[in-house]
Amino acid sequence: MNKTVLVTGASSGIGESLTKYLLDKGYLVIGLSRKKPEFVQFPYYECDLSDISQIKNTTNKILNDDIKIDILVNCAGVGTGGSIEDISYEDLKWVFDVNIIGVIELIKGLLPVLKKSKRSKIINIGSVAGEITIPFQLSYSMTKSSLHKLSEGLRIELKPFGVDVASVLPGDTKTGFTKNRKNILPENSPYLDRANRSINKMAKDEQKGVPALKVVKVIEKLIRKKKMRSSTTVGFDYKILVCLSRILPKKLVEKIVMKMYG
Repeated sequence: MNKTVLVTGASSGIGESLTKYLLDKGYLVIGLSRKKPEFVQFPYYECDLSDISQIKNTTNKILNDDIKIDILVNCAGVGTGGSIEDISYEDLKWVFDVNIIGVIELIKGLLPVLKKSKRSKIINIGSVAGEITIPFQLSYSMTKSSLHKLSEGLRIELKPFGVDVASVLPGDTKTGFTKNRKNILPENSPYLDRANRSINKMAKDEQKGVPALKVVKVIEKLIRKKKMRSSTTVGFDYKILVCLSRILPKKLVEKIVMKMYG
């Protein structure tokens, strides 16, 4: 029997690439995103993850429609560029709402459906930036780090119900996320020059990064696995980088990050 996969962030980036790839592979796909995808050959729900009422309405509709879901893949994500001192409460809340609070609320709303499925899965798309904190992209790093911890905890809480949970950690990936990043750069900011340099480097690295398809293939491989590892970093280079960040002296890691992005 074909598995049914619900993908968030289905209108762009990794989420859009994943929906197309899974459809080609014969999966049943349900898309969820803030705006309707240009490519729609699957059931679709419009839902803004920064809006709790929309999340509740959407999950209630899925429950009422008695829709089967075997795998939930949380791809939706946003980020800001600029210093923490310059970011407003509203923008910081927006990033946390979409990247972590909205994900939690969506999972909570869909767990009754996921628990009905045999060997269901939740795959959260984190980031290497959640393991290696990137200055002037702190909102993103903080939320992706939180998402990783959420996955680790949920693996234990949901194990008795047969729901497996894992994180996927991409590094620099060439998607529309770069142009959609909300840059906060007040002209009178004391961080302006450094923040601009850092954001420009991020953008350059992302546009030279791996294609979304590479991340998508890792996700699909996890979908097929009987049991998932708690986290999978995409790309050999990034696996080495994450490993080194954990074993090298913190002062050395900080010095390297400072030189790259500080």
